[in-house]
Amino acid sequence: MPTLSEVVKRDHARITDAYHVLVETKPEERNADEFVWALARYLIVENLALIPALEYHISGGSERQRRLSDDYNSINAKLRHMAKYDPSEESFESALKAIWLDLEPHIREETDGDLDELERKMEPEDSRKLGQKYETLRDMLQRPYGAFGVPNAEIMDDVLGTTKEQLMERMGNGI
Repeated sequence: MPTLSEVVKRDHARITDAYHVLVETKPEERNADEFVWALARYLIVENLALIPALEYHISGGSERQRRLSDDYNSINAKLRHMAKYDPSEESFESALKAIWLDLEPHIREETDGDLDELERKMEPEDSRKLGQKYETLRDMLQRPYGAFGVPNAEIMDDVLGTTKEQLMERMGNGI
């Protein structure tokens, strides 16, 4: 069973790859669905599984939790803004790059600092349990959707507009 750090780093890689594919694809051939949904899922699951673990296990975790929540709010707002544009529009590319300006340092800070510190503070079995929780939550968000596991625009807007508290209520706090 993978640790929490391993599953989060896999999501980081998935999102980074989807971003680079999107940037490198000709505007008229772009399909943003994979990037948008991978990032939306990650933001939600991070909020429900990783952030509480950081807050609980790391000294100064409350401060880091606040910064991660700020990152979440900023990236989520930019993702919702980007979703208004057709991928072939120039505004889409500007919005995509604005997301990356927040997302790239967020990923780097987690990968190079937070996750390593978290693993040092946790028992390996606890990390594997949280890794399983993270994957379970991500899989719950992956399921019943259409082509390539990506929901339609209406569902995506609903998911991105749902607060952390609403998500916890819908998905169950004990997961």
